[in-house]
Amino acid sequence: MSNIHVLLVEDDQDWIQIISEELNRYQGIEIIGVATCSEEALTVIHKKNVDVVLMDIFLEDDCDGIQLTAQLLEMKKEIKVIMLTSSDEDAIIFQAYMAGAIDYVIKSEFYEIIDAIRAAYKNRSPIRPTIAHKIRKEFCKLKKREQITCPLTKTEIAILKLIDQGYTQQEIANHLVISVQTVKNHVSRILKKLSAKNGKHAVSKAKEMGFL
Repeated sequence: MSNIHVLLVEDDQDWIQIISEELNRYQGIEIIGVATCSEEALTVIHKKNVDVVLMDIFLEDDCDGIQLTAQLLEMKKEIKVIMLTSSDEDAIIFQAYMAGAIDYVIKSEFYEIIDAIRAAYKNRSPIRPTIAHKIRKEFCKLKKREQITCPLTKTEIAILKLIDQGYTQQEIANHLVISVQTVKNHVSRILKKLSAKNGKHAVSKAKEMGFL
């Protein structure tokens, strides 16, 4: 059986040493490159045959691990990317899988990396129960967000932005060159669509949903 060629994308020297030592303990797994930034990672992908990428999510350069994962998979769809991170936040895990990651390993549980690499190489990576639960939660949030994305018009979003900036209804009317009554009508519709109590509450909910 040929070696599984692994690229480690990590900018923390301590973790590079820990993970490298762990991988070097096992036959059949070969680290063919260590990249500390997106540019280095892309260079290795271009020049070498990479089977599995261990990807740190929080890189210090201008491209984070999730964005880089999407880039790598656009170049070579056959590569398997395992996210390697200290974060277990629901939204980050969801974004990682949406970008194309096949697995997600918490750094404090680095002893799981070997099995994760072997499973990824065989395209048999399971989604762990705890991870599956987090993904389901994010899908539910996404579904709720999609249900109320369409009703907000461009004018209503513009009004919400002005409310967020502290504009009064009269100032909003002057800014948009419409009547105060028209502003009130828009605000009334916004409150109804977002199930909000007042303008500030509507702004807060709109931010949570990613509209502002």
